[in-house]
Amino acid sequence: MSRSQPLVARNGHTLRVLIVARISGCQNQKELSLEDQEDHAKQEVADRYDGPCEYTIIATKGKGERLDRPELVEVERLIRSAEFDLIIMEDAGRLIRGTVVVALWGLAVDRGTRCIAPNDGCDTADPTWEEALITACKDHVSHCAHTSRRIKQKQMNRFRRNGGATPLHTYGYIKPEGAKYYSEWRKDDDSIPHLQKALHILRREKNWTAVADYFNKHGVSTGPYCRNKRWDGAMVRRLFHNPLLKGRPQRGARCSDKNYECGRRMSKVNPAGPTYRDEPHLAHFDPDELDAVLAEVDEKHRRLGRRRPSQAAPIGHGKRARFPGQCAVCWYCGRDMVWGGNGIQKNLMCNGSRHYQCWNSVGFNGPLLTQKVLAAITTELWNLDGFNEQLAELVQLATEHQADDQTAWQQLEKAEAALEREKTNVRAVIRQNGPSSLLSEMLNELAQRDSELAQWRRVLQLQSREQPELPLTGAALRQAFEEASCGLAADSFGFSSLLRSLVSECYVYVVRSVDGGHFLPRVKVKLSLGSIVQGIDQAPAVKEFLTRVLTINLFEPPVRIQIREEVVKQFAERVKQRDIAANLGTHQATIQHALRLDRMMRERGLSSPYEIITVPPLETVYRKLKRSRNERYQFESREGYQSPAL
Repeated sequence: MSRSQPLVARNGHTLRVLIVARISGCQNQKELSLEDQEDHAKQEVADRYDGPCEYTIIATKGKGERLDRPELVEVERLIRSAEFDLIIMEDAGRLIRGTVVVALWGLAVDRGTRCIAPNDGCDTADPTWEEALITACKDHVSHCAHTSRRIKQKQMNRFRRNGGATPLHTYGYIKPEGAKYYSEWRKDDDSIPHLQKALHILRREKNWTAVADYFNKHGVSTGPYCRNKRWDGAMVRRLFHNPLLKGRPQRGARCSDKNYECGRRMSKVNPAGPTYRDEPHLAHFDPDELDAVLAEVDEKHRRLGRRRPSQAAPIGHGKRARFPGQCAVCWYCGRDMVWGGNGIQKNLMCNGSRHYQCWNSVGFNGPLLTQKVLAAITTELWNLDGFNEQLAELVQLATEHQADDQTAWQQLEKAEAALEREKTNVRAVIRQNGPSSLLSEMLNELAQRDSELAQWRRVLQLQSREQPELPLTGAALRQAFEEASCGLAADSFGFSSLLRSLVSECYVYVVRSVDGGHFLPRVKVKLSLGSIVQGIDQAPAVKEFLTRVLTINLFEPPVRIQIREEVVKQFAERVKQRDIAANLGTHQATIQHALRLDRMMRERGLSSPYEIITVPPLETVYRKLKRSRNERYQFESREGYQSPAL
């Protein structure tokens, strides 16, 4: 660096100096460091110039690799203004930690501005300043890279060796003061029941927000280092995807790549995968059990949320809804019935009719269906009292079948032993004759069978841990339903999820009176009362016995239909129509309509006063059912859907 060449002021009396200072803003750095850099720069100027000086200081916090820092724009603007005689910085890395600083210094030189970096020994007064500055940039970049690699290697080595380099602890764990290793951590006993209940909710509803609502309702803390004091779905998802809950802490799940356009370090998933460590004393859940639940939830949400232009449109349900939302289905096209039917907040209608892909635009009252389904569940649970002996017999058979699981274990062990013998034989052949393409195919086949047997073993282990407590009486099943619904409001998301677990099918279709009139909604409901019991799928006979198929009318029948049977009975006894009307408290015209309806039913051979509408009506009193006449209408059922029998 040339000290022999003096500094010269453009205006002949005052030297205008631009000082650039920067700190990264790391945890151990202090604002005082910026002042030190400014004092150093002023001292260097004082050693070279005896006259008056005017200082402009740009002192900031930010990473030196970042090229999108706003102060860089200001520095370039000041350089291009050609108003300064000198630009000084402690070292070139204080401006930019990279070779871009060479271009900025070049701009200054072109405008007659001298640049000095004392710690790097760089001065544009020297003819070799460019080579010296590039060498200094190389040293700055390599220093950061070497330091980063050294720290990462050291932290990973400590993690592998003794479980060191532990992070801040999350909910469910206690990290004693001064603890440096995972072996010193312990589970928080108060969190165990909440986490177990949360897993049960997640298995039933497959919704992260439902678990967040449970945590918030019971005052579960979000953790000592969490900025948010209330749980949300994203926080719950991160918690349950943390392998620490399975007793397998990880390190290196993500890595960073530098974007050279802006200088940012972009975080991404590590292609090599994380490194795990076994710490069984920290496991809240069995790995197979938790992985199975997470796989179901992730599969449900796989195609939901934001998507790239190249991805297919999302399917399924992205958020929770109150019953019968996400449960009721249009019988004609197979699409969901959605809230807000025909502009009425409490009504539901076919989502396909909104897009002119289905003609069924008849809406129905959602709270009314909820009320009637709940009444039907209650009635069926009370009716089970007459079948207690049959239910107990089926439960006994299911229990005996569960006791026969030893046969499945024996078959599994026999298959594993046979597989091990085949592996031994293949190894012997390879040692004797060397590898070949046929042996490679055999090894791939053995690996596939090994994976299938491992999955079979996991299923048997999970079944052995989840032996369902099957109800022996209807009263026991009613008690289970009361416990599951205790404290849940009828319009709450939790109660809606409970009803959806009990209603396995809910098809909405349209009927009309044989003698004409309005088009009315009717629902075919399949109740799986055994779904209240966890693990009922392991007892298919009991589950089938507790299944009911019901038809529910979502309308109030007119008077002529309500009194039809009584009118026909009295008319057969030769009671006059005016006397029948007097007996039933109605008009004689209503009696005539009831008799006409009965006559039409007999002519068509029908036992019900209602007929199912299967095609769009040609003439209708309903303006809403004229969608099929719109030029945009084109009936399209949901892909792969076939209307079930009613």
